[in-house]
Amino acid sequence: MELTPKLKRDVEKEIEEASTFEEVVGVLKKYSDYELKGAHLGRAFEKMFIKEEGFSPVIYMEELEQYHHSFHTTNGGDWCRDGQNYLGTKYYIKRDKVKGRIFSVKTDGYRKLTKINQNIRKDILKTVRAQRCVILDVSTNIECDHKDGMKDDWRLNDISSQQLEDFQPLSKAANDAKRQHCKKCIENGERYDAKKLGYKESYIMGNESSKTCVGCYWYDPKKFNQKISESFNKES
Repeated sequence: MELTPKLKRDVEKEIEEASTFEEVVGVLKKYSDYELKGAHLGRAFEKMFIKEEGFSPVIYMEELEQYHHSFHTTNGGDWCRDGQNYLGTKYYIKRDKVKGRIFSVKTDGYRKLTKINQNIRKDILKTVRAQRCVILDVSTNIECDHKDGMKDDWRLNDISSQQLEDFQPLSKAANDAKRQHCKKCIENGERYDAKKLGYKESYIMGNESSKTCVGCYWYDPKKFNQKISESFNKES
């Protein structure tokens, strides 16, 4: 059955108001006889599966189709197409295909498409420069570094929306090294592999081809170290 304009709005509102996985599934079941649109399916997928920093686990199409038949997709997969519709304009999307048919879907971080002007609010600049380098633990030649090495987070263009957590103190030597690795990542599309520094994991979120900086060592070395160290047990 086709949704009327009013029902389209109702479905979207009910999905937006749902606060748990079960509540979203309930909305989908309620409208199981109708053909839901890309905006509905994208919002539902977002509410059900997308977690910290815009990442989701790999979700198989056969599972999605159990929640609502409209998730079934042909080769095009309009509702989960990267760069299009609700989901694809908000998140990077990775899709695996088997024999030409979409087999699974996952989001791979927030999509950020605007190059920032790199201006930093004065109070943030002063606070960060007064701290010690998060990599070398020195207090000389400290620079205020944008954690996002791709510098494509539109929010940072408005200095009033900038937060202290968007930046980190790096010594000039550490910042120069980060700048080189970020430049290489942007050029070849491969994120820096932290195993080169001796870590047991390459990334704490995403993988080598993720288009977001989040989860890369250089994005937040302090958080990276904390995350990697969570399972450490000192031998007596």
